[in-house]
Amino acid sequence: MIKIKLKKQVKGITLVALVVTIIVLLILSGVAINLSIGEDGIFRRAQEGAKVYQNASENEKIELDKVSNYIDDYLNGNNKEDEEEKLSEVEEAIKNGTVYENNTTIYDKYSNPVKVPAGFKLAQDSGTDVTKGIVIEDAEAGDEISKGNQYIWVPIGDVKYNANGDIKTINLGRYSFDARYNSDTQELEGTGAATMRQSADNYIEVVEIDVGQSYKYIEKTSGASNTIAKDLGDFITKAKNAGGYYIGRYEAGKVDGNTDTFNIKKGQEVYTEINQLDAATLARNLYSGNNNFESDLINSYAWDTAIVYIQTFSGDTDYSLQSRFQSGITITGNAHDEENNYDVRCNIYDIAGNVREWSTETYTDNLNPSTSRGADYITSTSFTAHRTFNSTSYEPIDISFRSILYL
Repeated sequence: MIKIKLKKQVKGITLVALVVTIIVLLILSGVAINLSIGEDGIFRRAQEGAKVYQNASENEKIELDKVSNYIDDYLNGNNKEDEEEKLSEVEEAIKNGTVYENNTTIYDKYSNPVKVPAGFKLAQDSGTDVTKGIVIEDAEAGDEISKGNQYIWVPIGDVKYNANGDIKTINLGRYSFDARYNSDTQELEGTGAATMRQSADNYIEVVEIDVGQSYKYIEKTSGASNTIAKDLGDFITKAKNAGGYYIGRYEAGKVDGNTDTFNIKKGQEVYTEINQLDAATLARNLYSGNNNFESDLINSYAWDTAIVYIQTFSGDTDYSLQSRFQSGITITGNAHDEENNYDVRCNIYDIAGNVREWSTETYTDNLNPSTSRGADYITSTSFTAHRTFNSTSYEPIDISFRSILYL
């Protein structure tokens, strides 16, 4: 018998298969690691989920606190709007048409003070902060003629002009301006920049304001043949204490041919053909007997500081040298230039045009001491800061007047 011996076959893995296996394992490991800790991995998603839950929990707590506070306020009778939605005292006064029984200080949205005289309210078209021109309107005091007279608050001192509390300062004083008429070119020249020549603190001194080479003007407290300020020291003291004063929104307007009074309303025929002495008398008598405030013809401090105020907050930095002489209109609040742009800045009308206006400033020539300010509709050489001098009997068709209030 023949026996066949079979060899046992030994099985193994080839080198190629081993390499392939290792590569596959590495790929699987990479995928597993990425799924666990990668950008979109399980661990990362778990962390983000925890953060979302934490934020949601905190937000929920905030909202619950708001509801709790609201309920507490409601139960205590203190249900208030959010602070950012709350109206300022000025905005409330405009909205509600509040008529003030006493001289009252209220504040705009930037916390600037505005002192409102008794018998007045804020006009519906008033600015909401002092940089825009706060308009007060005579609501109760006086007769039917004086009701509705409007004035603009001119702030002095530090004025906040935005929500950040940034400040610009308006100093009460007499100024000269970089503004002039060039007779050779027949054009107005300059930058309009203001330079203080006399501060409010030294008002008692006789200080000359040079204009060109020969004109010298002063603000006298006594001894002039024209009408000087009622009480310049009283005006300055009260304006500084109140943080401002009021200037007529418009030039003086005629009242049905009545030469014994005037009004300060839009759309009236301008009161012209009046001399400086009579203009001062009318301005002072408009609220005669009123113990809450004083009225007077505008002085050079009030005029110059109003220009500085306009140039600071209207964006029209050269307003002092502007002119609207081509408007050809003598109606209050309607004067405009050839481009049909109304002459209004910070809610104050017609300083750069329509008619010039008498003031209590005095020219050094004893024969011509009466000083008018501003530009008019028939004189190309005049401009906002311009000064002209005339006799006390001069009653032209291109000069009116503007009153002030201080309290």
